[in-house]
Amino acid sequence: MATDSHLMSCLNCGHEIPEDARFCARCGAAQTGPRESGLAVVKSPLLSGNQYVRALRRFWWLLVLGLGIAAIAAIAAVYRIDFFSVPPSLEKRAQVTYTASARLLVTSAEAPYFRTIVTREISGEGDAETQEFAGAPDIGTLITTANLYPILIESDEVEELRQEMAGPLQGSVTTRAIYEVNSPSRFELSQVPVVEIFGHSSTFAGAVDITQATVDAFQVYVNRTQDRAGLQRQERILLQQIQRPAGAVASGGSSLSLPLMLFVVIAGAFFALAILLDRLFPAGLSLPRRWRTPSGPPDETELGEPSSEPEPEPERERQTRRSKARV
Repeated sequence: MATDSHLMSCLNCGHEIPEDARFCARCGAAQTGPRESGLAVVKSPLLSGNQYVRALRRFWWLLVLGLGIAAIAAIAAVYRIDFFSVPPSLEKRAQVTYTASARLLVTSAEAPYFRTIVTREISGEGDAETQEFAGAPDIGTLITTANLYPILIESDEVEELRQEMAGPLQGSVTTRAIYEVNSPSRFELSQVPVVEIFGHSSTFAGAVDITQATVDAFQVYVNRTQDRAGLQRQERILLQQIQRPAGAVASGGSSLSLPLMLFVVIAGAFFALAILLDRLFPAGLSLPRRWRTPSGPPDETELGEPSSEPEPEPERERQTRRSKARV
């Protein structure tokens, strides 16, 4: 049994092997390199003995390539890369959209939501006297109007009036009666006389501005239409803004989770490939004897056949042949 004095460390992995061993029993590396006389080769087990660290050190170029590909894939998940421009330009795939909202209450001069009875007068025919009667406020007309107004708010006439009042604004507007259901399989009108106006823009301030400008333009549009019809105040439908667009909500855009996941997956794949190559092709793996390149003249024991070159003649036979030739 070998003692510690007859052991040495592998030049490749640092594993202890017999002093006269030509190859390492763990990694198969040939022990042909120079050694310091009288001193054992000491290597850190963290850096030398760990097979993963050894694989990363051997195939460092593969890891650099993998990190580069992973970085490009992560950037491409967020931006469109134009390689034909110099330098290559980047454009975000998904832009952030800001949405602001406002609400309009459709009401009348009777304030129907704050009373239970409305007194009305009915004029009699001829000499009949005017009669008064009490009844419930008319809310059905207001609800029907609230379901119609979204179509008018999105009309070209209101848009032109908004541009005339506030100038050109970047963005778009959508409207709906609150609590209405509008889907491919179901449509249901709202039962509450409130209209919601949504302004969409690429900036926070743009969403707020286009929403409030649309509210102002629609109120002016309704008043002008009622003025042309010559309606009295008690006959008019009134619009009361019950919510102003004080803020905007951001939506869309590119999430950081997808590029981060791509980077980790691709970099991990190249890491695993380096480990696999290190297992398939261990460092210092020696070739079989038949595939080695001969460094000197062939040996009869290696070739398995006698040499075809003639052996040198003994000196006495050469002298006898010369003397016979003289005679």
